[in-house]
Amino acid sequence: MAILQQIRSRGVILILVIALALFAFIVQGALTSSDQKQETSIGYVGDVEINQTDFAQKVENMSRNMGPSGSTVQAVNSVWNSEVRNAVLSEQMEAAGIQVTDAQVRDQVRSFYESNPQFQNADGTFNEGAFKTYEESFLQNDPQTWKNYLNDVRSNLRQEKFFELLKSGFVGTNAEARMDYLMENEQRSFNYVQIPYTTIADSTVEVSKSEIESYIAAHSKEFQTEAQRDLQMVLFADVASDSDKEAIKNDLAKRLRADSVYNSSNDSFTKIPAFNNAKDVQQYVNQYSEQSYSSDYLLESRLPTAVKPIISQELGTTFGPYEDRDMMKVSLLEDKKSVMDSVQNRHILVAYQGAQRAAANITRSKEEAKAVADSIFNLIGQSKGRFDSKFEYFEENTNIAKAEDIGWVTYSGNARNFAEGFRNFLYDNDKGTIGIAESSFGYHIIRIDDTAAPVDLYKIASISKAVKPSKATTKAMRKEAIKFQQAAVSGDFTETAKEFKKTTTPVTSIKPMDETLPLIQKNREVVRWAFNEETEVGDMEKFDTPQGVVIVKVTRASEAGNMSSEEASATVTPILRNKKKAEMIMAKISNNDINAIAKAQGQSVRSAASINRKNPTIPGAGQEPVVVGTAFGLSKGTTSSPIAGEKGVYVINLTGISEAPELENFTSQAKLLADTNANQASSKLVEALKKKVDIVDNRKNFY
Repeated sequence: MAILQQIRSRGVILILVIALALFAFIVQGALTSSDQKQETSIGYVGDVEINQTDFAQKVENMSRNMGPSGSTVQAVNSVWNSEVRNAVLSEQMEAAGIQVTDAQVRDQVRSFYESNPQFQNADGTFNEGAFKTYEESFLQNDPQTWKNYLNDVRSNLRQEKFFELLKSGFVGTNAEARMDYLMENEQRSFNYVQIPYTTIADSTVEVSKSEIESYIAAHSKEFQTEAQRDLQMVLFADVASDSDKEAIKNDLAKRLRADSVYNSSNDSFTKIPAFNNAKDVQQYVNQYSEQSYSSDYLLESRLPTAVKPIISQELGTTFGPYEDRDMMKVSLLEDKKSVMDSVQNRHILVAYQGAQRAAANITRSKEEAKAVADSIFNLIGQSKGRFDSKFEYFEENTNIAKAEDIGWVTYSGNARNFAEGFRNFLYDNDKGTIGIAESSFGYHIIRIDDTAAPVDLYKIASISKAVKPSKATTKAMRKEAIKFQQAAVSGDFTETAKEFKKTTTPVTSIKPMDETLPLIQKNREVVRWAFNEETEVGDMEKFDTPQGVVIVKVTRASEAGNMSSEEASATVTPILRNKKKAEMIMAKISNNDINAIAKAQGQSVRSAASINRKNPTIPGAGQEPVVVGTAFGLSKGTTSSPIAGEKGVYVINLTGISEAPELENFTSQAKLLADTNANQASSKLVEALKKKVDIVDNRKNFY
């Protein structure tokens, strides 16, 4: 009862507490809801939201199309650029009333597939039924991907129509064409003196931070930049120590002598023969090696340098252990032989359904293909004439077999591009031989027409083990990395690295969607951490990578927007310094006699002949558009005032004027100008539209 009485006496306080709790719950829900909205958006282009789920599906498809050579970030960037392009063009296409019908989309899709043999009839025409079956299967198994594909086709068609409409609006006027013609064909010749800016030492011309900031403000569009980070990295590489390598060598050395291994299951010892006494070399290698047995014969030039001494030994000789890149090996000289390096041949191929690159109209089974090949060979035998007649026949009747003149196949060159069975036949037989070989492509009736350049080949069997660190080495490396990180927190990062006998690697100006870093190659984890909102300049983190443990410190952070004076200094300082140098040089020029000016400035007078405005290049000076433009404003024989150019101050004296011949009309030039502008319009329009909208890019939060 006493407790109930206390609750009643504090009723107002309890109500306030409950109200505050409910308010906190509502606020948390609202924040969570907001966060969830952000998490579903990869970004915004103006008012257009790019949904993360749809985006991820497109990235997956793009990655699949790119194959193993492409990275996820490359796929992300490609899809992002496409989405931004679509978004900025969408409003323009709507305003222009550009639409694409379902029939047009289907016709376009059909045009993509009709050249694929999988969707062709025997006569090469498009097989509607085969395509419909394929489409229905796609819709059943992955409807969203097919829907996205059709949407992409529709979008591309709309854009094609839009740009065709845009290009049709470009015309080249006679006035524009005439100006372009004159820019290219009017010419001026002049003598000039150049006083290079390098005649004044940079150290004598001061450029202040405020001057740089003023220049950036006046040219802000030129100094827009993405968010950037500078890092310092120290890698503790996870590599095998000398003792690790010695242990691997000792383990491999056991294979060079007879050995026995205790078997606890039956309390007995199993005898293991030495490598050179193995009854089945292939089985022996596959049992004790981390790399599979290879039956290839190799040229001396393709052998690892370390093992080359073995080729002068007797068959059955063993060699090693030796290190070959990231593997430790012991090797056995299994065989030697000489072959003709170059073999000229032609073949008749009988393919079967499922064979590599078999045409869609090939329906015979492998057994049926073998029977066809045997029947052809039985007719030919070893007769060159009968082979030639069959070759001519199957050049025409490729639905039965395919006759091809392969030409020269070189063992040391293009032989590696041919299927193993085909290749082996060439180098296992003599000139004039006709026979059958099987490969992944089918059955080949081959004729060897000529051979040349005999070479020696070596078959070397190797037992290999990866050169990798032991657990003890990795543990010691990780312990050292942690000690370094702890020491670097309270000390100088670079000096601490020196104490640990490590090299500091600086990384400058990385951007949010970068992925490749020095030392550790592709690593989005480090980049994402560097751009995390909670990561500040001076923060340090440890990362496990395939190369080892890397300690990373953020040394600079700048957000998207105008460059700071420090970031822009390398670009702006030379501009402002040269401007000041120009003023200093001009102040020393007191007359307009270029010979006197040259002598006073320690320079020489040079000549420039037949210069035009379209390519304003002065021999010996480079691109100088202001100087050349000034020349076109002078009368013959007159001297200019000092001109501030790209590389120095110039004074010129015009010596010759060459006017362009007058043309009756400029129709062809106008058309060429219109076509040129129209071809550039697409990319320029997209870039212009992108600058007009606010783009929010959240890719770094997801990838």
